[in-house]
Amino acid sequence: MAEWLRLFVSAGPDLEAEREIIGQAVARLPVSLGWSIKRTPKRGDPLTPALEAVRDCDVFVLLLGTDIRAPVGLELITAQRAGKTVLAFLKEETPRTPAAMAFVRDARVNWILFRSGQDLEILIQKALARRILERAESYAISPVEWETLSALVEETSYEEAKPEHTEASGAAGGGVIIAPGRDLPPEGVMVDEEQA
Repeated sequence: MAEWLRLFVSAGPDLEAEREIIGQAVARLPVSLGWSIKRTPKRGDPLTPALEAVRDCDVFVLLLGTDIRAPVGLELITAQRAGKTVLAFLKEETPRTPAAMAFVRDARVNWILFRSGQDLEILIQKALARRILERAESYAISPVEWETLSALVEETSYEEAKPEHTEASGAAGGGVIIAPGRDLPPEGVMVDEEQA
């Protein structure tokens, strides 16, 4: 039985706010499941741990905006070779460099278009809710969680979406979200509400 769902978020530096939105969207999912979120390393950081995290993840999330930068392409190839579930999000109405346009054309992924952080939050929550429901037995979700996630997947209206996120803060550098009553991972540090 899996108690954690591990995400890897691959994106260039122009999508820091969107990375933060994904972390917030995951934290708002109505399920008592632990989450581990890893990300593309910053320039100068070692690449090997990131590629290992890609191979170990349950879901690989790809974000593309204006440009494609190393090592995003290598991370995608690693995820595809490892047979990972790939969720690829493409920011609409964004001018793209020639390299980004070629990547969009040649990446061999089903792009999910989004216009705003609000769109991205809804889309990632629905995609992850579907993933959890498909593997509900392995994640041992409760009947109430099943119903809540099913309702989330079936929502078709953007009317009830949360306001647009304007500021990035928190787990943009990656993180772990712990479900109540579950064990703290070996690399985790518990933060009290007073410290937050």
